[in-house]
Amino acid sequence: MKRRDAVRMIPLTLAGIGELVKKVNADQMCSGICSAQGQIPAGLQYQKNVLDMLTRVRENQSENLLESAYAIARTLRKGRSFWLNWDQGHSTNAEMFPERCGMPLFCKHGYNIKEAKDGDALMINRILSKDGYDDLAKKDILVIGGPSPWSGDNIGYENIRDDIRPLQNRPFSDIWIETNITCLGAIMQIPGMPAPIGPISGPVYMTILWMILADACRVLSIEGKSFEVDGDEPKLSGDRVNWINTADPLLDNFLDIVRREMELIGAELGNIRQIAKMAVDTLLDGGTVYYYSRYRYSFATEATGRRGGFAFAKGLDDENIAGTSKDCVIMGTYKPDDEADLKNLDKFRANGMRIASLGPITRNFQIPEGRTVHKETDVHVGRMMDTYGVYAIPGFDKKVCPTSGIIMFTINWAISMEIIEMIRQRTGGNVPGVNFSGALKWGSEFNSRVRSMATDRGY
Repeated sequence: MKRRDAVRMIPLTLAGIGELVKKVNADQMCSGICSAQGQIPAGLQYQKNVLDMLTRVRENQSENLLESAYAIARTLRKGRSFWLNWDQGHSTNAEMFPERCGMPLFCKHGYNIKEAKDGDALMINRILSKDGYDDLAKKDILVIGGPSPWSGDNIGYENIRDDIRPLQNRPFSDIWIETNITCLGAIMQIPGMPAPIGPISGPVYMTILWMILADACRVLSIEGKSFEVDGDEPKLSGDRVNWINTADPLLDNFLDIVRREMELIGAELGNIRQIAKMAVDTLLDGGTVYYYSRYRYSFATEATGRRGGFAFAKGLDDENIAGTSKDCVIMGTYKPDDEADLKNLDKFRANGMRIASLGPITRNFQIPEGRTVHKETDVHVGRMMDTYGVYAIPGFDKKVCPTSGIIMFTINWAISMEIIEMIRQRTGGNVPGVNFSGALKWGSEFNSRVRSMATDRGY
């Protein structure tokens, strides 16, 4: 297949890596992170930067986003496969766990060399193995590509390790979605910590993913195609369903929904600060802060071992529960009344842990009767989002395109900003250790240092 010409972005020198952080944050935040009068509260600076980045993507990449949606629809209409190796935070399947409400079942995770055939489509910004790229070179696969911090396609790529830098998606891409993401992958600069905090690939790339899939579903609906949607939402029926107008593109509409929900994070800033205080109290008292999700590769993976994330963070999931009365846990839940989450909440409570939760409290905007996670944790944030998808599209048996993953990840990094602010205030200026990307030439060595720091002082 004829590939589009690969055009390199302007290189950055190693000496200028500090300036890279400043460039990414220019005109987007106050100096450092602080909540002084007249400045954006620490917990709300991250979401502003995310929304600014998404606005730039919409202003400059809308044609490519819509072209991607039509390309996916054409592929599926012909009975071919749509592969998805797309950054969804710290994994490529954070939105693709079993029973994920709103996920259309035409998506295939990853890229399987043995199963992929001519005529398939691949949406990719996470790198493949050399064998994967060799396979793309041989087959007629339509490729929708984008840059990732862990690749040779990003701004600052010359700072990436020599073994990773040659792995690039752009030379294979028929459609390229430029986001201007950097090799650092995080956007909030902290005085006293070389590594910036607040990775953006989760909220930004999940939003882009759902923007594209929303219009792909709309186009398929126009063409009379039907697909099942994952999750336990009751099938759509009756005359009270708010069906979309299939003549109107959904790209801008979905971003507007995300924007409104992100802006509502400020309405729960008090609870965000309560969670941050719980975490800081735990750390300064010698305890551990755990991050939980039923499936490890969703919220728990986003929060732990992450470029731009805390060195002290530890993950838990349904198959790995731990903790003592000295510890606390932040639960990321995608349904308010998930049986596994409630079972594990009981275990955390039995261990004497302090418990916070993030996630939707409603199903179709109704709070379920009986037990729900948010009713039983010490503090909760996430009342602006719903369990189900946002669009009822003819031909799809349930609503598609949930926002809960996007908003939950954003809330987590808002909490992280407040954790830093509180630790600085209570220790006279100390800063918790933050990870660099392991793809950077100096990343592994630096991360070993901050892990040692976290082991010694707890944060």
